[in-house]
Amino acid sequence: MARNKYFKDHIGEQDTLEDITIETIQMLGRDMMYIPRDIISKDDLFGEDKISKFQNGFDIEMYILSIDGFEGEGDILSQYGLQIKDRIELLVSKKRFQEEITTTSSIGRPREGDLIYFPLSKTLFEINFVEHENPFYQLGKLYVYKLVCETFTYSETMEIDTGIDDVDVIDDTHKDYEVKLTLGNQVSSSIYSEYTEGETVFQISNISGGTYADADVTAQVTNWDSTNSILYVSNLSGTLSTGGASDSVKGMSSAAEYLLSGSATTTTIVVREPQDNSLSGDNEFIEFTVDTENIFDFTETDPFSEGNYD
Repeated sequence: MARNKYFKDHIGEQDTLEDITIETIQMLGRDMMYIPRDIISKDDLFGEDKISKFQNGFDIEMYILSIDGFEGEGDILSQYGLQIKDRIELLVSKKRFQEEITTTSSIGRPREGDLIYFPLSKTLFEINFVEHENPFYQLGKLYVYKLVCETFTYSETMEIDTGIDDVDVIDDTHKDYEVKLTLGNQVSSSIYSEYTEGETVFQISNISGGTYADADVTAQVTNWDSTNSILYVSNLSGTLSTGGASDSVKGMSSAAEYLLSGSATTTTIVVREPQDNSLSGDNEFIEFTVDTENIFDFTETDPFSEGNYD
């Protein structure tokens, strides 16, 4: 039996309910920023985004369903260190999403993997799931998207460059690009010839030699190619002088010193901790410690005995 024709869904009632929903979100919600993910390189085998870039941000109001605070597991200390697993659920109007985002981009709906910036806590959330049928067909129409989001986990394969300082600072404080230094002749006064990975190097403007206390420029060695006289550094502080008769780079602990003929920023990313600008990841710490303190001997003849092999 067909429905009573006098009680069928009416487009005027649907529009009224949608307008009320939008007005409620605008009154009781919060201004958020929707940041879409651009996939630069995709792994077709596993369906993963190997390299992602976030370069646009759209202001839009959303209603916070998690009124009692962040949900999820919260802050936990695991074998991988401190993990923040806050979760939040948000409502955004379908009509307002179309007006603010779809009209200026090719994004037809909120997408899993895109980011939401929450200004109150200055937190980036990643959309894990988008529910488009809740509430379920009120008056025969859907009016909102429900976004289930979790705290965003940053990776060095991602680049955040939206042009908005509060968002981009997350990327700027987590990574640093490696700088390639092309070196010339060794400074004659130095009797040491090898830089050490992990050590601090410095430069004093127009002066060869000198001490670290007088340094104008400092950096940390990530790799030393002695064959081609190329030094790779990160965490560069200051502006390097190149090509001069006294423009040198000196190792703080090794005392190795070479004239600097040129420098260029590479695409290699060195991830750092935002708290103290130290290297991020135990692998880097272990590698540098091994190189500087000779904890292990990785030669073919004596890989494990630390020089006591008979």
